[in-house]
Amino acid sequence: MHATMPPSSKIIMSFSFIHSFPYFRPLIYVISFFHAIVQDRRKYGKIGWNVSYDFNESDFRISVHLLNLYLTKAYINKEEAIPWNSLKYLIGEAMYGGRVTDDFDRRVLVCYLDEYMGDFLFEKNREFFFA
Repeated sequence: MHATMPPSSKIIMSFSFIHSFPYFRPLIYVISFFHAIVQDRRKYGKIGWNVSYDFNESDFRISVHLLNLYLTKAYINKEEAIPWNSLKYLIGEAMYGGRVTDDFDRRVLVCYLDEYMGDFLFEKNREFFFA
């Protein structure tokens, strides 16, 4: 799976926003991990995805750009809450989900985002680990 992870360090450094908002770097990792999982499932044919989808680097880059836009807006407006529902919908239904034609594959994609994105990522009492 490491081979399918996008070169996120180059993408992280391309955004000047990284120094301002503390949640940006962990969320880049979340999107990188999600992208790697989505890519990795293609290896397994019909067991991975019911239909073969052409997920690529542009899906990842657009998702990172979208994350940057939403976090910049939240930082400028001094909002504490991250708009999880909007981010999950746009990444899961529009960016990646726009390619998905099978309902079961769409459910899997949305389920991954529900498991990987949320306030639980930043809880101090219970650390979140990708396993």
